[in-house]
Parts: sequence; structure tokens; C-alpha cells
Amino acid sequence: MPGDRFYITTAIDYPNSVPHMGHAYEKVVADFYARAARARGRRTHFLIGLDEHGQKIQEAADKAGVSAQAFVDEKAGIFEHLYQLLEVSNDDFIRTSEERHHSFARDLYSKVRDRGDIYKGFYEGDYCISCEKFLTPTELVDGKCPIHDRPTTVIREESYFFRLSKYRDQIRQHIEANPDFIFPDERRNEILSRLDGEVRDLSISRSTFDWGIPLPDDPEHVLYVWFDALSNYYSALLQPNDISADFWPCDCHVIGKDILWFHTVIWPGMLLSAGYELPRQVYVHGFILDKDGRKMAKHLGNVVDPLEVVREYSVDVLRYYFLRSFSSGKDGKFSMADLEERYHSELGNDLGNLVMRVAKLVQTKLGGAVEVGGDNAELADRLPPRQTVERFFRAADAREHNRALEELWEYVRAANVYMNDRAPWRINDPAELAAVLGAGVGALRVIAHLLEPAMPETARRVADTLGFALGPIDDLDGPAIPCQVKVAEPMFPRRESEKKERGGKGGGKSSGDVDPFAKLEIRVGRIESAGDHPDADQLFVLAVDLGEGENRSICAGLREHLKAEDLIGRKVMVLANLKPAVLRGVPSAGMVLASDRSDGAVIPVDPGNAEVGELITVEGIEPAPKKKLSKSNFEKAPLLVANGVVTYRDQPLRSSAGEIRCDAEDGATVR
Repeated sequence: MPGDRFYITTAIDYPNSVPHMGHAYEKVVADFYARAARARGRRTHFLIGLDEHGQKIQEAADKAGVSAQAFVDEKAGIFEHLYQLLEVSNDDFIRTSEERHHSFARDLYSKVRDRGDIYKGFYEGDYCISCEKFLTPTELVDGKCPIHDRPTTVIREESYFFRLSKYRDQIRQHIEANPDFIFPDERRNEILSRLDGEVRDLSISRSTFDWGIPLPDDPEHVLYVWFDALSNYYSALLQPNDISADFWPCDCHVIGKDILWFHTVIWPGMLLSAGYELPRQVYVHGFILDKDGRKMAKHLGNVVDPLEVVREYSVDVLRYYFLRSFSSGKDGKFSMADLEERYHSELGNDLGNLVMRVAKLVQTKLGGAVEVGGDNAELADRLPPRQTVERFFRAADAREHNRALEELWEYVRAANVYMNDRAPWRINDPAELAAVLGAGVGALRVIAHLLEPAMPETARRVADTLGFALGPIDDLDGPAIPCQVKVAEPMFPRRESEKKERGGKGGGKSSGDVDPFAKLEIRVGRIESAGDHPDADQLFVLAVDLGEGENRSICAGLREHLKAEDLIGRKVMVLANLKPAVLRGVPSAGMVLASDRSDGAVIPVDPGNAEVGELITVEGIEPAPKKKLSKSNFEKAPLLVANGVVTYRDQPLRSSAGEIRCDAEDGATVR
């Protein structure tokens, strides 16, 4: 990304129908890169828009009984509304029916004509109306368009042609000399392979319909939709203010793989003929597929409406899912089950609970005031942000948005581990406590800044809750600033576990539909005996009655905190479905849940008057215990102490005797 400016575009959408998930995905991906550039203070221009001419539009307008202009005017409002809802931060929205576009398209045509690269002839071939292009015999599949799976129409008509074949070698040389011109390499190799074969001249006009830009030297013809549409990337820079000198050549065209040839061969050929510089990069994303690996299409009945996902979750959740789940440049399977799982585990548990814990501890321990930044040694030594920032933007520059978010989430997890390890609820020294919680808020300040390109509203909420401002990433290296922390509201509220059937034979259910807490089998137990582990100084070996008729052997790390006789006869909460293990020769089938106290003690959680064997629940979550639960599964449902009650996502754990209470300070974990 050379210099201090960045110009990024997406393909302009064809508004013959309503926008779909693919439109939303492409705009969110491009928006991520635009916001990432702005985060480093780069002058950024981000263009999206509509391709409003062509036969499909005219036919759709005729069918609707309105003029073509009225038809696209209505559709433009729908597309713009979706992109505003998705918080796409475009600086301009170009419509090819605008005069500012017509003017440049005619000028570009004239430049190419004056170069001697346009001639008149006849074209006959298999034409796909949906693609707005002629297909070669090798491109057809069983006589149909491979993209739309529909029969083509044989058309013979008078047309003007662009001498694209003249520029084949020059285009090939440019691609070979500039390895980053086409991303990913798979698409680059595809184009180089196609350039080994014949490159035919391009038909660039139509005379069988009139909804388009009339040729300046033959108004009976209108520009073929691709020669018209591609020029939008430059025409939008000319009016209302000419900023072409600042932003051309384009740094990144973001497109789908089905229009690869047009952007990497036809568009460069047009620019070379007219004497313009070529764009620096064409970034090619994959298709969104359904859970069975099929491209989403109306005729297959597998289309997911992005607005429905937004209504059910939020804009930021959809944006996060696109950027986190779909590998850059690859096809991605859209799965509501996977989205639900990431919502609970990564957004709710990793990020949401971190914000809640830190905010609560700053309020209860420091009265809501804390300093962040500056020379906080805790942050510098235990949660150093610079490496994460560098890796995040390195991935963004490499057009690997999913890897950038993985770098960020490693830091989110590290911040959670830090809070567990430092246990600020146990710290009594004021200076140490201020440093630790200052580091926690400082880490979240870094997280919010890096999160903004993917989840702008969530980043604003984190910043507002913790009392700092979002700004250029370089500001993070400044002096310490005071923050006034507010009451943290749940950022990703717990959702009811609907456990809907999502297809598949036999009515099978996806594990992604089950709330992480539902997978836990937490039961009330009573310790019948307790003895020292023969080969581990920190462990007791307990015999625990869970109402199963036979006591369980469970190893518990409580020897530094309690005596064996203090445990016998005591009721405890046990994670009963934890995968059995052998700890230094002693079998252990479960885990006794305990929490830290501010005085350094670790105490088992007391279930009170609950009956032995009783299952502990959370209101609204239907139990669905997983057999042989892993420790990582347990960590996806973090249990925290709030106001003396054990909670999961701000909801109290309960038995038949009432809420499960715990003698630990707010923010302490139960583990």
C-alpha cells in the first residue's frame, strides 16, 4: 500500500433484483480494508455503486411496467439502504445512469477509437443475457451458461469491436512482472493460463435495445454493458470534484471470481489503449456457498437474506462472521449453526465477558476511574500490543482479513488469560491493582481500535463503556490518559437455545445450535472421603457421591487451601461430564468447581440446600450435556461471580433451592 493514500472499489452491482448475501459480503470485505487504511491515517477513497444499463434492466423494467430509469431509481434506494445498514463507509456511490459517468464513458470510447482500436463488424454467438456476454463453445456446459445454468441465446447483430487481442502480450507481461496484481495466486494462474490461448476481440456495442450510453459517433448503438460499467472506477473520480490525480491508479478492485476476466484482461486492455495507468491490484473473493457446498441461488431455494441475519443477531455479528469465517480469496460455506457458535464462544465469551469483567472490577475496586497507556509496565510486559498491531495490519495489507482477525483474537484470549492469572479481585495493594486493571483497560483499548474495521459499532461500545476515544492507531503510544468506566451492558446477550433442525436426514441437530452452558453437566455432590494424592503435593483424592449409587474418584487441587477433614461431608458442585483422566496414576472423573477469594483462598462453591445429584441450570437454557466434555468446552461457558452469585452471561446458576451463591468478590471466576 504505497504512499499515504488508498483507493479501493467494489464491483458495481446489477440492480435487476434485490441485493443478496454475496452483495453484502463483498461490501463488508472492501469496507474492512478501507477502514484499516483509515486507521493508520491514510487518505482513503472508497467507491461502490450500481451498473444500471443493459438488456436485463430494460426487460425487468418492461415487465414491471415502468421506465428503465424509474426502475433503477427504486432499486438504488434498496441497495443504498442495505449498505448504510451494514455500516459500509463508502465515500461515493456511482450510478452508471448519471451524466458524470456518461461523459467519461464516451470520452474513454473516443480515446480508444482514436487509437485505431475500434472497428465495426458483425457478431454471432451464444449470448447469456444474465451475464451480458457472449460465451465461447468451450465455456458452455451442456449448452448452458456455467454460472447461471440457463440456455444461451444465439444472437447475430451488427456491433463495434475493441481490438483486445492487440493487448494480450502486454497484459500478460504486466501480470508476470507484478505478482500482486491479481490476488490470490490461484486466480492469477487462471488468467495466465487463459492468456496462453486465443484472445478474441470484444464486442462493445448493442443496437437491439436503447437503454445505455449512445456511442458519440453512432447513436444507433449503445455501449456494451462491460465497456460502459468498467469505466466507473475512473469516472467517479472526476465529478463533482476531480480527484483523479490524487487517487488513480486504483490500489485495489474488490470483485467476485465470476467477473475475473473482465477486470484483469478487458479493463487493463481498455486502459492501455486509452493511455491510463493500470490498477495496482485486483482482489478476487470467492462465492458464498450453502452448508452443502452449493452456490446460493434463488432457483435452488438456498438463499439467506442478509437482512434476516441482521434482524436476528446484529449488523456487527454478520460483519464479523463474514470476515472471521471465510478465508480470503476462497469460497465460504454460510452456516447459521457456525454463526451461532461463534456468537456465543468468540463474541460472547471471549470478548463480551472480558469487557464485563474489566468494567465491573474497575468500578468495584477503583471507583470507576483508571489510567491507561503511558508507561504501564503490566501492559508492556504481559500484554504487549505492538506485535499484535503489526501482525494485524500486515495481514490486512496482504488481503487476508481472516488472518488479521485471528491475530486480534489471539490477543483477546491473551487478555482473558492475563485477567485470570493476575486475579485482580485478590489484589489489595492499590498501586498494583491500578496497574493491573489499567493494563486490562489498555488491552481493550488496543482491541477496540483493531476491531473497528470489522465491527465498528462494537468498537464504539467498548470505547464508550471504558471511557476512551477511538482514533488513529498511532495514538495508542501516547501518554497515559484518564478513563471513567461506565456500567457495562451485555454486548452479546445470551440467546435462547432453539435447537432447531437445520436439515439432514433423521432430523439431526447441529452442535452449533446448543449454548455452550447447555453442554455442561454440573451436579451437586457430597464429599464422602478425602485423602492426599500419593504423588502430587497440591491434590486431594476425593470420593464424591453424585447420587449415582457409586462414589466417583475426583482429584482436586485444594491441599494448599483446606484440610482433608474440612472437606468430608461437604456439598460441592461438580462438572460431572468432564472427560475422565488419570492424574499421576490416580483416576479422576470430574472436577470440583471452586473460586478465588480476595484473601488468596480457593474455596469450593457451596450449592446450599440443593439435593445430591441435582442438575444445576440457568433459566432459558435447555440442558444438552456433552459426553466426555473437554476443558476447552468448559472454558467456552465462563462462570463469574457477581454480587455474591455464580452467573453465566449475567444469569444466575440455580438449583431447586435457589441461586447458587459464592463467597468471592465480583469478577472472580469459577473453575
